[in-house]
Amino acid sequence: MTGPNYQSHSPPVYHIGHAGVGLLFDDRPVMQAARTNLKEIGEEILSLLPRPKAIIAFSGHFEAGEIHGPGVIEVNVKKNTYIQHDFVNDFHDRKPFVYEYDWPHRDTPELANDIWKHLHNAGIKAKRVERGVDHGVWVPFKVMFPEERPLDVPLIQVSTFHGYDLESQILLGEAIHSLRHEGYLIIGSLMAVHSFASKQEIADAPNKEKEATWAKVLSESRAFDTHLREAVTKRDANERREALLKLESLYEFRRSHPTVEHFTPLLAAAGAAGNADVVPLGVDLVEPGFSYLNLRFS
Repeated sequence: MTGPNYQSHSPPVYHIGHAGVGLLFDDRPVMQAARTNLKEIGEEILSLLPRPKAIIAFSGHFEAGEIHGPGVIEVNVKKNTYIQHDFVNDFHDRKPFVYEYDWPHRDTPELANDIWKHLHNAGIKAKRVERGVDHGVWVPFKVMFPEERPLDVPLIQVSTFHGYDLESQILLGEAIHSLRHEGYLIIGSLMAVHSFASKQEIADAPNKEKEATWAKVLSESRAFDTHLREAVTKRDANERREALLKLESLYEFRRSHPTVEHFTPLLAAAGAAGNADVVPLGVDLVEPGFSYLNLRFS
């Protein structure tokens, strides 16, 4: 009996806007729409044939540790991975129930070790670590793959590089591009715009300036989201790489990403996609300081 023919039909690559834990309980229209978008992507992934061997996930909350220095990637090889309640905000008084959230899933230390070897053979310094699944993955996956429609393939988390060398993140994706032909589904979980600093700027503005500050931040967020869409949806991998790297020179880039960890998983996903058709998925959602853009590379 032969196995699935992934060579002729490799799984796509996805970019998802993961939001925070509020995605699970916030009833604002933007969060309701974000949940709908992710549910539809989850249904799409569950319908893929042949079924993926495993999911390789890059998250805005899993950057290689600074202790390693630049140029090192971490691969999670832990057996029985737990859920990390690693939220930016302290919810113990306001929403203590968020620390009870769980998301049943499968891990695969054996395949994770294979990924580690693959990266090593590709000339990337890779270290094996044991950690939990961060909220950049389990929160959106809890929406995408609820208990009644669970994820039926195992999950492997791989870090992005530590630091600000954006081209290295694309090279990381290119190094795992061939794994798609082995049946791995690659997902970058991040935010196309992620700026708590901009949100705080609105909060700190005097009342008479608050509306104007809100409009300014929204304009910046929308502008960067638009530039990003234009860059990432280029089909030619080399043109896409050049366009994505040019985004760093934009004023709106630093405004949208005061730190880069929520941008780098997109670069890894884009690198893994190669020459691909790129399609935005779901309803367009941008608010001041945040964009919930979702993409499929196929």
